[in-house]
Formats: sequence, structure tokens, C-alpha cells
Amino acid sequence: MNNLIKILDPHEAIKIAAGEVIERPANIIKELLENSIDAQAKNITLYLKSAGKDYIKIVDDGIGMSAKDAMLCFAHHATSKISKVDDLNSITTYGFRGEALSSIAAISKVELITKTHDEKIATSITFQNSKCIKQEPAAHQTGTSFIITNLFDNIPARKKFLKTDETEWNQILSIFQAFCLRYLDISFKIFHNDILMYNCHATENIATRSGQLWNSNLHEQLIDIPKSTTKNITLQAALSTPHYYRFNRGQIFIFVNNRWVKNHELIKAIMQGYEGVLPHQKYPAVFLFIEIDPKLIDVNIHPKKEEIKFLNPGIAQQVVSLKIQEALSNFINQKINSEKKVSIKTDSLDIALDQNIFNDDPFDTKVPEKKVIFPASLQEPVSNNLFSTPFISKPIQKIDSPIFQPKAQEVKTVDQTEEINVTLFKEEELYSIIGQYHKTYIIIEQSDELILVDQHAAHERIIYQRLKNQGTAPSIQLMFPHVIKLSAQAITKIHSQTHLLSEHGILIDQLSETEVIITATPVGMQIHATEEIIKMIADMLEHQDHLENLQINEKIITQKACKTACKAGDTLEITQMQNVIKELMITPNRFCCPHGRPTMYTMQLKEIEKHFKRDYVGNKQKNIDVF
Repeated sequence: MNNLIKILDPHEAIKIAAGEVIERPANIIKELLENSIDAQAKNITLYLKSAGKDYIKIVDDGIGMSAKDAMLCFAHHATSKISKVDDLNSITTYGFRGEALSSIAAISKVELITKTHDEKIATSITFQNSKCIKQEPAAHQTGTSFIITNLFDNIPARKKFLKTDETEWNQILSIFQAFCLRYLDISFKIFHNDILMYNCHATENIATRSGQLWNSNLHEQLIDIPKSTTKNITLQAALSTPHYYRFNRGQIFIFVNNRWVKNHELIKAIMQGYEGVLPHQKYPAVFLFIEIDPKLIDVNIHPKKEEIKFLNPGIAQQVVSLKIQEALSNFINQKINSEKKVSIKTDSLDIALDQNIFNDDPFDTKVPEKKVIFPASLQEPVSNNLFSTPFISKPIQKIDSPIFQPKAQEVKTVDQTEEINVTLFKEEELYSIIGQYHKTYIIIEQSDELILVDQHAAHERIIYQRLKNQGTAPSIQLMFPHVIKLSAQAITKIHSQTHLLSEHGILIDQLSETEVIITATPVGMQIHATEEIIKMIADMLEHQDHLENLQINEKIITQKACKTACKAGDTLEITQMQNVIKELMITPNRFCCPHGRPTMYTMQLKEIEKHFKRDYVGNKQKNIDVF
């Protein structure tokens, strides 16, 4: 009988182990960048083809290696970081020319060229399938170059799991951005398919670095948190103001003891710090740097050292969230105090520019108090234009609603031109609008119920359903086209969706490799809201594979509905409130907005009377004692 247990060939075992560390080109690049930084390099250049699947080259001007170390660094378990297990508790460097190189050599062809300052001739070594196939002298400046080819050729099963060039490039780009953010004193370049994608010169501040990495106004929207120590945790950060946000976590970077890490607890703490400041499902840009005793963390819980574990995670979370809350609070107070000093004349009224930065749309400067936000034309229905008159009154139809249950069996049709009374329906119907609460909720009395309608959620649902049934949206040509800065990758992606955008009334042209211009915007939509939609679509296309036009279309419609709906804080006239309720009653899926938030909330009279310790008598007339 043959034995079922077998001892793997050492070369096969190495290839399997390598797969735990090297899953994609980005893993190789991370290891090589770490080596270059530990080698004290001040200039690092990456050259890639097909997102690293065909070719990776990294060149640095570090201290280099001797011929002996160059050969030894490919040996299994070779490392300059530790000599015993206890050393894991005090790791402060990435590891110099070791650890991962044996894994890389096991699944690719690796050419190493290196030279120290004291040597006149460089050493060139080529490894393939963990075997040295060539060693010879070579010409090279002080420093080291690695060239990686034939990736996963000897492991076809692993190679077929590589993603598209776009996905692999995005993984590489995140790693490249992380190293650029952490090491401001190092100059980084990256070429992809012979095109220089990023050229980040050494700098002294993270705002400048963010401008090099992201062609946007991020560098103008950063709040600095100076280095300080709380509960044995030293923290320093740069974070975006409430006016800046993204649709994914792509600009949240966490560094612990100089290492870029992923930690769900710290992400949660960051979002807790921004709670109440950013719109729902929006994310800030945060560059967080933490220093802590290495004995209080574990950096070896993941094969690729991408994750980290705190001995006391609750303390770290508390420090992060409180520091962010404090920084945002200071920024908001300074903003309010400075804006209170400025006033302008509008329609002969002095209107203070005390902008509510917690609004759903941080770009939308609204006129507070005293002045109705909506144009005068909305006081009565005058046209079918979706955006200029959002509260168009339509003929009332029979209503089938588990919440709004009219007492009459049938509701008669009301002509649009007929005068509308404060009572929502006619004669025997018991619906009436009491008014507006907190400039956010419409209060309705109906029989034995008190109903609160969220004016933004309700109006958003109404506009969303109209847009779903609409054909090509009307647009307004801009007298002065609006310029948007995006990454070169995003420009390529968004350019492929120009036809879909035009169907929504958004017309764009490419101005340069990193700029597009908006030439037309949907009727009734502010230019900044249009810009936000374009950036949202660019983010989606950059970070998600195989997006269908249907998904993109749905996102655009949802955003258009949100940006053109009335907001919390908008003062509504009674006619506008009536029109919202009428429209809502004949709108499909009226009980929630497109984002899933409820549009209305009902309180029964018996619940209210129970609270006030009264006996419930329904609709019967009763004497009411006033105090």
C-alpha cells in the first residue's frame, strides 16, 4: 500500500510558500520599495509594463550590497532584521535585502545589479526558479536595481488569478502613494508602459505631497494635527476639512511605526471622528501617523505584514477619534467666526454668510432664514420643468398607502389651477398640514395619527422616480466652462462614459492629460454638484472592475436626485409642502429615499395620550384642560 503522506520537493515547497507572500505584482513592489528605503535611498524609480505582470524594475541610490550579500540575500530564511524570535517584539525596520527575495525568486526571473560606494565594479546576479543561473560583474551606480520578469510562469494556477491591468495598477498605485506619503524626504517616480505617471520630488510637507499625488484641491483642504503623545501613543495627522470628501476609502492611509497598515478598528475610529460632519456614505482623506512601543503591537499577524494588531485596541481608537473630533471642531469654530464677520447685500437684505457646513452638499452655499430658498415661480405650478419647479402639483389620484389611509373611499380629481387650501384633501378628508418642524420635517395630522415627513428624503424620492422615467435630460450651456483636475487614469475612464453623461445633461471635453472641462450642466443643478458626480463616476471606474452602464446610470440618477432635492434647513411655503405630499402619495416606493432612509414616520394618538397619561378616546370630542 502506497503512503498517503509525502514530503514535498524543496523547490515545490518554496513555490507554495511564496504564494502566501506574493499574490500579485503589487506585493513584489512593496517588498522592493521597503528594501530600497532600508538601504537609505533618496531617489527611487519604478518601471512597469502591463501593471507589473510582464515587467517590474526598481532602481535606487541606496548603499548597495557587496557581492557576498547579493548572493546571500536570495537564500531561504535570509534576513538582516532578526536573529531570534524575541527580536520580533522590537522590529523597527522593514528588513534589508532578505525575507521576501527568496519567495520572489521562486516564482519569477530576477536580475539583481548592485554596487556599494567602496566598490568599483557592480555585481549582477540572475535567479530563476530559486536557482542562480548567472553571476558576473557589471556597470552600475552606487545603489541597487531589481528587474522582475516571467512572473508566475512556473505556477500557471496562480497566474490565471491575476486581475485586469486596471485592477493590478490600482493596487500598485495605492502602495506607491503610501510610500510617497510616509517618506517625504525621498523622491519617487513611476513609469507605466513607458509613460511617466508620477514624479514626486522630495518635499517638507504632506500638503505638497498630496498635490503631487492627486490633481485636486485636496492640498488646500487639509487640517494639520501636530505631533503629540496621549496614553503612550504618539499621533500626527493631516485630514480633510468637511468640505472635501470621496466616495471610497482610497485616500485614508494609516501608518504605525513607519509601516503602512490596514486596521479596521482605526478606520472605524476615523469615521467616528467625522461623525455628523460628512454626508452619509462619504469618506474623508486622512493621513494618520502613529508611533507606539513595538511591544504593544503585532506586525506579524499577516503573511504580507499588511495588517496590524494592538495589544489595547480600545485606547488607540479613543485617541484617534478624539484627536480628529478636536481638530474638526476647531476648524468649524474658526470658520464660523470668520464668516460671521462677512456680509453681502442680496435682494436688499443683509444675509450673513454663516454657511451650514454639515449640509448634505458642502459645496452648496445656501441663504439662511428670512428668505425662501425656492424661486417665486414655485408658489404655483407653471411648467413641467423638473428642476426649476420641483414642487409641481399633479392631479390627485386614489391613494393606496398603509400610512396615509384616507377616510373617504375615493378622492376626487383636483385641477392644477384650482386654489389649494391648507387642508390637503377636500371636504370630508381629514388630512391637513400643520406646518414645518426644524425646517426639516413636514408635520401632517390625519385622523388619529401625527405624521412626520422628511422633506429632503421625500423630495429626493419624487425626483428620483421622475428621472427614472425621463429620456435625455435637458442641459444648460455654460458661458465659462468649468475645469476639473483628475488623475490620468481617471481621465481615461471618464472619457469612456461621455455618451452616458450627455444623456444626463452633462457635457465634458478633455483639456489635458489630467484635466477635463464641463461645458454644459443639467438644468437646475449647480456646477459643483455636477463636478461631484463626475468625480464619483471616476472613483467608481478606477476602483471597480466590470461596471455595467446600468450601475453607473443608477448612481448618476441617485446623485442628481439628492443634489436637486430640497435640503434639511430649507424653509418651505405651505404650497410647497402641499406639493411635496401630493407628489409623494403617487410616487412608487415612497416609503424610503433612493439611499434607503425612511421618508415618513407615524405616531398614533393613543401613544401620545399614553405618554401624557390620558385615556385614549379616539376621534371623540373631549374637553382639553390648558395648564
